Amino acid sequence: MEAIVLHGGQGTRLRPLTHTGPKQLIKVAGKPVSQWVIEQLKKANISDIIMILGDNNPQKVVEYYGDGSKFEVKIKYIYQGKARGLADAIYRAKNLVGEKFLVYLGDNIVPYNLSKLVDFKGSASILLAKVQNPYRFGVAIIKEGKIAKLIEKPKEPISDYALVGVYAFTREIFDVIENLKPSPRNELEITDAIQGLLDRNREIYYDIVDGWWKDTGTPEDILEANMVLLDEFNQRSIKGISNGSSIDGRVTVEEGAQVFNSRVIGPTFIGYNSIIKDSYIGPYTMIGNSCNIENSDIENSVILDGSNISGVSLRDSLIGQSSKILRINKRPLAMRFIIGERSSLEV
Repeated sequence: MEAIVLHGGQGTRLRPLTHTGPKQLIKVAGKPVSQWVIEQLKKANISDIIMILGDNNPQKVVEYYGDGSKFEVKIKYIYQGKARGLADAIYRAKNLVGEKFLVYLGDNIVPYNLSKLVDFKGSASILLAKVQNPYRFGVAIIKEGKIAKLIEKPKEPISDYALVGVYAFTREIFDVIENLKPSPRNELEITDAIQGLLDRNREIYYDIVDGWWKDTGTPEDILEANMVLLDEFNQRSIKGISNGSSIDGRVTVEEGAQVFNSRVIGPTFIGYNSIIKDSYIGPYTMIGNSCNIENSDIENSVILDGSNISGVSLRDSLIGQSSKILRINKRPLAMRFIIGERSSLEV
């Protein structure tokens, strides 16, 4: 069975972080969001993956994943270009999938045993979850234990069961998509495609995702996903150098990283070749690769690759790739930042 991973979209709610690359490559707990998806697929013995790329620097995706061999999967790429809807993206893989296939939104993290979807019956199987803000999602109306109707981003609170971005289809979905009309936002909606199967009186199975899942569409979502994944998966692994430092709990210090005269409390992730000096790194912090942190206090934050931070206190912050935050006023002042890639900030 193949899996289609949707890797497009503009990530407007994550700007300026997404001005220079796709949102699915933003790291949480040490890995890009879409890498968590790929590893989840592999765990379910699905290794043939088709990535649908958008128009936001798709070459970055290809450079990172290549042919998939370093992740022990096989990856093929299709360029959708300008976003025309999820159903349009799925249709572009028509000639690369078999009778049954999975679809997974690459900016979602859904802790679920995907092998339960592989042997589905009927024309489709979808995952749902109860949400407090259904207007952000496609939703399903359930009557007598069956899906009765699907609506994309309803204005009225007709259901709190949202589609969480993981689907299994038969090839019949392509026939439906061929006859879809664009939505008011001029896109071919996946909810309309599934509704088309219902209109044909086809069986649509579903399962409810209990507990946490995340659509990583906002800075707050990224920080929450980082916290949950560090809490669940991070292990104590000190491969780098620690000198004169206190490292407590489930802390990962990757090869080439160095921690000098600092205190680090887990769960925390410190990436390759990063240098931490005279600092406090608190729980639920991810430091990316090749970062330099000096004389700073950081907690519950995501610091992306190549960033340079000196003399500041950060909490609940998301710092873009290759950014700089340097204190020039020595007063102790805690600040919160969301800044984009290659930004430079003096405070």
